[in-house]
Amino acid sequence: MPDTVVSIYQATLTFAVAAIALLASPGPATLALAASGAAYGMKRSVAFFLGITLGLVVAMTVVGTGLYVVLHSFPVVATVLTGISILYILSLAYRIGTAPPIKDEQAVVSPGWGAGFVLGAANIKAYAAFAALLGSFTLGTAPAWEQAAKASICLLVCVVFDFLWLLVGSKLRKLFIHPTWSRVLNVSFALLMIATVAWSFTLTQ
Repeated sequence: MPDTVVSIYQATLTFAVAAIALLASPGPATLALAASGAAYGMKRSVAFFLGITLGLVVAMTVVGTGLYVVLHSFPVVATVLTGISILYILSLAYRIGTAPPIKDEQAVVSPGWGAGFVLGAANIKAYAAFAALLGSFTLGTAPAWEQAAKASICLLVCVVFDFLWLLVGSKLRKLFIHPTWSRVLNVSFALLMIATVAWSFTLTQ
């Protein structure tokens, strides 16, 4: 019995490390959160953060229930959905890249929970990561708890590290107030988002 408990702990720790490596690394959602925090501040970006979290829950549910595999058994449907996801993320990258310098006194409208939800639910990298994590790892727990435990760990990692990305971005806010740095950082975030979309697309092949 003790050996079984140790084995479960080791498997859980390994899974958590893998989840951090796959879900906390730079991607369209994490970079968008950092960009939003830098451009609009922490308070104005909370709704965007909550929307992304809800969208990721939907993505995880799609993968966990097997719907992700079913969709990929129909190449045309999978291609259309992937194309829509890429176009949306690219449009968000364009919006960030062309955003004007923001000043504290300006009454700006930051991305809301709806934009965050679409980004989270359309995140190609998240689908690939969830598919790898939920389908390739075994914790050794009872079957009834296995998927729930893995999903809970994934969600916790997403919430904690997405918040940290938002926090780091908000610390760059002073740089965004300066017109020159604002343009450089906006464009940098946009280019990084595009790069991660291209990299995420290779994961689905």
